[in-house]
Amino acid sequence: MIKHSLLATSIAIALGTAQLASATPLLPIDARGLAMGSTGVASAKLAHAPQYNPALLSTAAEDEDFAIVLPQVGLIVADEDEMIDAFDALANDEYSRDTNNQPQTIIEHFEAITDELDEILVSGGAGTVPMEQQLNNFETLIANVPGNGGNNSTSSADLVSATTDLNNSATALTGQTTELQSTTMDLTTELGSISGRSLRGTFGVNGAIAIPSKSFAAAVSVSASAFFSGRMFFTENDQSLLNGYAEAINAYAGATQDYTQATADLATATQNLENCEAANPGNPIPCLDEAQLVNSNLQNTNNELSDLQSFSYQKDGRTILSTDINSGEIVLADDLNSNVQVIAVGISEVGLTLSRNFDIAGEAIAIGITPKLQTIKTFNYIASVEDEEFDQDAVTDTEQDFSAINLDAGAAYQFGSDNQWQVGLVAKNLISKEYETESNPNTATGLTTKTTVSLDTQFRGGISHSTEWTVIAIDLDLMENDPVAFEAPTQYASIGAEFDLFDTIQLRAGYRTNLSVSDASVASVGLGFSPFGLHLDIAAMANPSSPEKEAGAALEFGLYF
Repeated sequence: MIKHSLLATSIAIALGTAQLASATPLLPIDARGLAMGSTGVASAKLAHAPQYNPALLSTAAEDEDFAIVLPQVGLIVADEDEMIDAFDALANDEYSRDTNNQPQTIIEHFEAITDELDEILVSGGAGTVPMEQQLNNFETLIANVPGNGGNNSTSSADLVSATTDLNNSATALTGQTTELQSTTMDLTTELGSISGRSLRGTFGVNGAIAIPSKSFAAAVSVSASAFFSGRMFFTENDQSLLNGYAEAINAYAGATQDYTQATADLATATQNLENCEAANPGNPIPCLDEAQLVNSNLQNTNNELSDLQSFSYQKDGRTILSTDINSGEIVLADDLNSNVQVIAVGISEVGLTLSRNFDIAGEAIAIGITPKLQTIKTFNYIASVEDEEFDQDAVTDTEQDFSAINLDAGAAYQFGSDNQWQVGLVAKNLISKEYETESNPNTATGLTTKTTVSLDTQFRGGISHSTEWTVIAIDLDLMENDPVAFEAPTQYASIGAEFDLFDTIQLRAGYRTNLSVSDASVASVGLGFSPFGLHLDIAAMANPSSPEKEAGAALEFGLYF
């Protein structure tokens, strides 16, 4: 009747795979920058310059000759819509108590009700006969009612007993629908509130070798990043289906009670015929009226049975409950078409950074560029909530590969008595690109979904103040950046600080907020060790009011000379 694991499966898929899809934030994930609030346009050092601002290679200190960073590893996961918490509450919070006074979640309560309905309609419980079987048995009884062409073995007592049992089953059926209606309304309301919420993440591995110089600086950088974002869609069709269960079952119970009324009338007519025949043994003439009434009730009973055998209840153009006219099986629709969409983008880059100082109006201004070769992989996967397992082949079938040449460009200017102030400006991906992806066919609908992934140019500015012991930096996105997939747009403002103890231990902290949405800020901390030119840096970040909304960490190792 109902696939009892259906809703539980949808929750599991949403928790396990709905986290996946695509986004392409351009904030690097390096340990120093992450710890300082993701600043770096005017404060990144040496081998970090290709990621933040290529011009910074020409504003390094005179005693900085060479740097290598390998590897940088970072991970950020953001659940700004609190999708995981919502699913967790749906799957684990107490909704009701069972017959043993044990707590039940709303999913467990829904399944308990459908178990009861399944026993009444199809499978039967301990010592009970399901309605489906009762109706089949009734056909045999009716066929053998006296005067109906059978063996005349059906008595009025048989009809009364069978009618009572079937009517009790129909009453038990309607007894479950009030609770079913309340539960499905609550369940669909919760699923509707979660539908469309997104969760995103970024994973990156980077490395760079840099030779800074004011006259001519160069660096080679490599990076591999995966950007993902996704959401679950609870469709209106599924909302209508679940909310229509109680209505459909009530309608079926009503049709059954119409049938039992006809069988009760037939039982009465049959009893009258039996009494007449007992009073007039061997003489059918006095009982002709009673026999005619039995025949009339037989016709009415067969008509009601025919209606029940061809029963179909529809809502919003979708059949919710029906009876198979050939087998007599009761079929309750459970073909949910809600789904989880997966879009992922992998970007590999190899870049050559070149920069130098230029004398412009008597001021030394550093300008740098990073031409880079990009390899882009896109994935667009849709999983129906009815899919029982993750289909890896379907994911790989949606893979599309692209390659492109792109360019970053930046400028930096130092001022102050000791050049302690620095401003920077960078444009990332000056050649905007769009890549169209197409999903695998939805197993529920057979349809594919096309999504365009965009790598748009982003502009970011920054200012920093440095002393022998400290660095303070502020960065700002100069325009709002549209999301690539399902997440919110971004326009980040960041502030960070570093305290350097004897060029050996670095203490860092920062704060970043998204000006485009509320409550999307993160606080960050980090620690660096740099004895004898070796660098080991770690960092962590999280939303201060609700860490599960966004959290991340980064680790890197490097050599500076």
